[in-house]
Amino acid sequence: MKKKSFGFVIPLREEAIPLLKKLRIFSEEKIRGRTMITGEINGIKISLIISGCGKIKAASATQLLIDRSLADLYINFGTAGAISKDLQVGDIVIATEIIEHDVREKFPEIVSPPVHLVSKEIIEKLRVKDLNFKFGPIASGDEDIVTTWRRDILFKKHNCLTVDWESAGFALTCQLNNVQFLVFRTVSDLAYEHTTLEYKRNKKWVIENLVKVILENLYHF
Repeated sequence: MKKKSFGFVIPLREEAIPLLKKLRIFSEEKIRGRTMITGEINGIKISLIISGCGKIKAASATQLLIDRSLADLYINFGTAGAISKDLQVGDIVIATEIIEHDVREKFPEIVSPPVHLVSKEIIEKLRVKDLNFKFGPIASGDEDIVTTWRRDILFKKHNCLTVDWESAGFALTCQLNNVQFLVFRTVSDLAYEHTTLEYKRNKKWVIENLVKVILENLYHF
């Protein structure tokens, strides 16, 4: 029976630490300024790469991982700010679609931001498992959302749950390569004036919890 395999693209090394602690590492390879790590967790093949922050870094790291390590499913995870007031710190969101909110085409005509859709089949498979996830659209773009007025504008315009920097670049690259993918975000802050303090206070425990939940449910993905 073929082993299941997963590829992880993770923005920051500190976000990858809980996963690395569980990983039986087989190899670490330095490729074009990045380190790709492969290993195994409970018989499941894992490959991961630390992308750095932002859409471009996420996209290039995702392409590098896909080129070097074929997987059944590619996963991008990390922290995010809550845009929806229905979310609390520590909530885990699975994106149903990723809205590239910082793309603003106005010439020769106004065009809505790109939307990258996640496989409905995978989403519905997870919904019926009754796992404790929030499902919905998330926003992604190279912009720190750290004021209430900007947060509320994004919510009113896109009705999204969270906002991050990397998932749009990851999702687009996966789509161009025709590979299956999921995006997880855990809420570290409320994307407002106190974001910096909240993020520093919460980032460690929310990521540890997120990784724990992902690993507990790998066989469902």
